[in-house]
Amino acid sequence: MTRFVDPALSEVEAKLDAGAALSIDDGLALYRTPDLHGLGRLARKRKELKSGKKVFYVLNRYINSTNVCYAGCKFCSFAADEFKERERVVRMTADQVYDKAFETGTNFNQIHIVGGHDPRQLSLDYWLPLMRRFKSAAPHVQLSLFTAAELDYMARRHRLSYPELIAKLKEAGLDNVNGGGAEIFAEETRAKICPNKVTSENWLTIHEELHRQGIASNATMLYGQIESLEDRVDHFMRLRVSQERSPGYNAFIPLAFHPDGNELNDCGWTSGLDDVRTFAVARLMLDNFDHIKAYWMIQGLKVCQVALQFGADDMDGTHGSTDEEMIYHAAGTRSGQYVDDREFRRLIEGAGYIPVRRNTTYDEFAWDWAPEKATAYA
Repeated sequence: MTRFVDPALSEVEAKLDAGAALSIDDGLALYRTPDLHGLGRLARKRKELKSGKKVFYVLNRYINSTNVCYAGCKFCSFAADEFKERERVVRMTADQVYDKAFETGTNFNQIHIVGGHDPRQLSLDYWLPLMRRFKSAAPHVQLSLFTAAELDYMARRHRLSYPELIAKLKEAGLDNVNGGGAEIFAEETRAKICPNKVTSENWLTIHEELHRQGIASNATMLYGQIESLEDRVDHFMRLRVSQERSPGYNAFIPLAFHPDGNELNDCGWTSGLDDVRTFAVARLMLDNFDHIKAYWMIQGLKVCQVALQFGADDMDGTHGSTDEEMIYHAAGTRSGQYVDDREFRRLIEGAGYIPVRRNTTYDEFAWDWAPEKATAYA
């Protein structure tokens, strides 16, 4: 047993060592413990039981295909009204998305694309041919597309059930669905920050159906806005139960709220201590999730390197050198757009871990792996 300043951490460790799931009260005790270093040691222990000394990263392309969105979320600085903000509108054609993905060649393992609730783009007529083109040109690349919020919107537009929609996307090559749109599951808080977005219940239903059909997914939580600690722990509990019902979540990603340019700007920025504490609590509460991701674009490279000592085992993707992430940059992120994979390896090794290149579903690759033959595309 580890020695802790806070006896509550000893109780949590005993439960975890016995294979017992943590309760809401346990989660609140973790968030409130004054023993931050003890919390980190406990989370690091659980991380190393999951993935040893490995820390993962992916070479990927990141594309926001449209910022037109009618969801009206209070925390969002990304969405553009195409009638009132014409100068801000981004709506890429399928050819533009395709060309953007291959601007820097084919030596990457994932295409990550999210957009908005755009009635002109969230259509099977747009996406199915594009997905097939990607798979034909670069079969080694996994497609990590959409969020459950986008899939809910697309299903309603096409008058399809979730299983029907997901089956069509799977046939076209969908490998993974991104974790966005979860925000916070607590209904009262959700109704205040994103009343027009997919419900908590339907977000979970969509992800569980994806898993049943053999498509992996990630999960997120937006923290640092108006939610309570009880809301955060409730969010973890619902994800853990969802993973039990229908396994298939690859990773959990804590998304720190950014305040610039949105209606919740009075909430301010999350602190570094809140960031690393949230990584640790996530690692301990989500015992049936294999990976906790520290997404450098959100908390910054330095905080994410520290997060590796607080339970995180993934730093997400390099992004392409010509990529332009818009969601967090619109909200004031101070991170850049691109990280060379050599920098990832340096930071991971500096934290005492072994960098491992992966794809979306955590197949491992040598750091210098490349496709045997660069595929021509047209």
